[in-house]
Amino acid sequence: MLIVILSLGVQATASQPLSDIRSLEQQMENIAQLGRWQEQKMAAEQLLSHPQLASEQRASLLKQMGKLAFEAGHLNDGIGYFKELELAVNVEQSPELLFQAIKMQGIGWYHSGGFAASQKEYARALILAQSHMPAIEIAHIQNNLGLSYLKMHDLVNALSSFTQAYSLYQTHGNKQDEADIILNIAGVYIRLLRYEKAEELLAKAIRLFNELSDSYGLALSQANLGVVYTQTGRYEEARVLLQQAVDYYEAANDIKHLSYEYTNLAKVSVALEEVERAEAEVNFAVYYAEKSGNLSNMSEALHVRAQLDLINGRALSAMESSQRSMEISKKLGATLREYKAMSLLALAKSAQGETAQALSILAEYNKGRAELLNQTLIEEAEKYQTQFEESELSRELAQLKQDQQLQVLKRQQQQQLIWMSCLVIGFAFLALVAWYRRSIERKAKLDLRHEVAQRTAELQKTADQLRSANQIKSQFLANISHEIRTPLTAILGYSENMLRENQGNIELREPLEVLVRQGEHLKELISDVLDLSKIEAEQLELEMTEFNVEALLTDVTDMFHHPCMEKSLELIVDHQLDSPCLVCLDYVRVKQVLINLLSNAIKFTREGHVELIAEYSENRLLFTVSDTGIGMPQSQLDKIFDYFQQGDNSITRRFGGSGLGLSLSQQLANMMGGTIRVVSELHVGSQFSFWLPCTRLNASSYEVSERIPQIGLGAMFNGEVLVAEDHDDNRALFERILCQLGVKVESAVDGRQAVEKCLSSFPDLVLMDIQMPEMDGLEALKLLRQAGFEGPVYALTANVMEHEISYYLDYGFDGHLSKPIEHNKLVAVLHAELGEYVEKFNDTDMSLDMTDLKQSFASTLEQERYKLIDLWQESDYDGLQYHCHKIAGAASVFGFTPIADIAKQFEQALKEQNSAQYQDLFLILCDELKVQSYSEQFDVT
Repeated sequence: MLIVILSLGVQATASQPLSDIRSLEQQMENIAQLGRWQEQKMAAEQLLSHPQLASEQRASLLKQMGKLAFEAGHLNDGIGYFKELELAVNVEQSPELLFQAIKMQGIGWYHSGGFAASQKEYARALILAQSHMPAIEIAHIQNNLGLSYLKMHDLVNALSSFTQAYSLYQTHGNKQDEADIILNIAGVYIRLLRYEKAEELLAKAIRLFNELSDSYGLALSQANLGVVYTQTGRYEEARVLLQQAVDYYEAANDIKHLSYEYTNLAKVSVALEEVERAEAEVNFAVYYAEKSGNLSNMSEALHVRAQLDLINGRALSAMESSQRSMEISKKLGATLREYKAMSLLALAKSAQGETAQALSILAEYNKGRAELLNQTLIEEAEKYQTQFEESELSRELAQLKQDQQLQVLKRQQQQQLIWMSCLVIGFAFLALVAWYRRSIERKAKLDLRHEVAQRTAELQKTADQLRSANQIKSQFLANISHEIRTPLTAILGYSENMLRENQGNIELREPLEVLVRQGEHLKELISDVLDLSKIEAEQLELEMTEFNVEALLTDVTDMFHHPCMEKSLELIVDHQLDSPCLVCLDYVRVKQVLINLLSNAIKFTREGHVELIAEYSENRLLFTVSDTGIGMPQSQLDKIFDYFQQGDNSITRRFGGSGLGLSLSQQLANMMGGTIRVVSELHVGSQFSFWLPCTRLNASSYEVSERIPQIGLGAMFNGEVLVAEDHDDNRALFERILCQLGVKVESAVDGRQAVEKCLSSFPDLVLMDIQMPEMDGLEALKLLRQAGFEGPVYALTANVMEHEISYYLDYGFDGHLSKPIEHNKLVAVLHAELGEYVEKFNDTDMSLDMTDLKQSFASTLEQERYKLIDLWQESDYDGLQYHCHKIAGAASVFGFTPIADIAKQFEQALKEQNSAQYQDLFLILCDELKVQSYSEQFDVT
């Protein structure tokens, strides 16, 4: 049939142009009816070479063959046809057809696993769509571009593209578009490890696909949700969803998705240690990846097969699988997956006994990871190289045009000397030259457009890497702040100890109280740098408490009387507040902002006064700090709230400072819903206005607390206190503190023993740890109340977050004491629950010697490390959480702050089941315990 059709086309004569056109069109229609792709391809090639095929017919045939190639699964052939179509179409004559040609090339590259190539084609199509296509087409191409970025693990660009598409779909799209883009955005959050957000988006996508009766979209959503469940440890639920997706794809004969989902099923089986089942599933994944020709799916399936080979001791097979996975990933530009395969290859080499090669591969892996971190510098260099190349290209194009113009002039001079009989030949020659020039210019425009699109994408990538570098800077600042806290903790500890030892010495006690108070404030100020990094990462949380504004003013201004006296400045504090003025704000952050403003005012004022005024009106609190200092011109006011900025460099040299305080203060004010404004005049002074939205509270509770008498450090009490604490050193310390306060102390090592002793001796007060073996504090409290014990029970725990304390109080505890115990709060609790007390004003030493207890705790650190290792090897995460809580509480009590901080982070990660952080925090905690066990910090004598 094919031969007959083509023969008819060849036999047509030039005298029948209309019949030729109809014959060609009929042949184009008949191509789609042929059963096999090779027949379709041969027919199309012969038709494309037909001398009477018009340009419009040629473009139509190329478009038709590209679509047929995609439908038949011959993606590379389809890409070739659409590339020919792009070269055959002029953007001025048919921009829509040119857009379709470029877009379909991107689709072909995407489905064949060439994600980097698909990203470049989509970027070109986007530039064309923005100037010639409707908004809905721009949204579609942004969506496709985001999918390419997602496959390349360029998550920032992927999320940016999806967000722009979502915005356009809100105005120009329908419910189907909304469901598709939500599904794609969920894929980004999965790769960002934000599984809770991804699960929320997938639930919404599943609801929309159900409403649309879209089985394909529903299968995609269920498969992605299965991945989320896998990453969060819900393996059985993940298997159900992934199997449902597999069932759908098998019914639809979608071999590409079958390969991907069988790989995900194999991962679930590996996690559940069902090795045989995992091997069967990964074999299906490899089979379907080969059948579909999808290299990306093949790389992922081989990676899982290499893991299974290692589990079964097949080191040689693992080497082959990981090697193939690495080569495919490298070919596709999937750098992250390539490094994962490289790590498996190193393990396989090591298992095979080839340790030297394993170390070499590991070194290459580390080198590659370092290159990723240094990619920002490389991209910056490429940017300047690109600028240079573009300049060279422009110069070459200008020279080429000059040469062409010179040739035309020479030909014109020669044509003037030619006899009139050669005039026709001359015109033909000029027409040929003009056609040649138009072809060169059109090709140059296409190349330049492609180059500009590529450079634009590279510049965007550079910007994203600069943002990543900024995050690394924030992490560095957080580490530095952590290191400064350690010596400051020792300073505060010795100051508080000296204060307790010298209660009778009034002259020494007052400066020591100032030292402790200012030391505490210094610790808060050191947190400024860490606060900045937390604010940038959106991790800083406000802790709202009730306080009296007048007390805040007194607390803040007491700090600045002495600096003002030294500079002979007048410190004026005034307010128009009703007394008392109670508000609910973050006391520490409000105080922090006021201290920054007053510090700046005093630092930049040589003579005159500094004034602090507080006002409350219309549900907002206003603080005004004014001075008669050096002032600032308007040009400097525009940048004083930027990071590390002051008025100019001379101010830094004359007055010092980092330029960090005002930036942090403005961000803190914004977090609390307020702002800071400034008015200033050079050589006259400045006025900073700091306002916050708030509502005044009822003053009755404050008036009651005002009548509570102040209790001295020498108070002695009568009564019996039961301490329930599972850590031996902590329990001994609490017994010693309470005995020093005159009470009779009884102790229990767990919740069960605490219940027995409470019901036998009925103590006046119970201090109950929350996490204990045998029976925890919550269960013990429940049993005590059921048994009729009505005495006060306080929670004694290292958990000091506001929501945790509220939970304990709601559960039934009468109060809360944090670890390490603050002496004044403990005394207040004893006064509230035991009643009368007597002050002890003799010369008896009231200091608390914890040397032996610290030494005892230090001696157990190595044992604690071994216990952690045992629990880790057994994958006993509940045991690890309990043990981290125990270590954190004791370490904070005895001043081992680095250990306490890491243990608390590990405990929180275990609570939230953030498995991605388990191994790093476990290794850091083990190293910290080992280092501290041999450190000179344990020499507390």
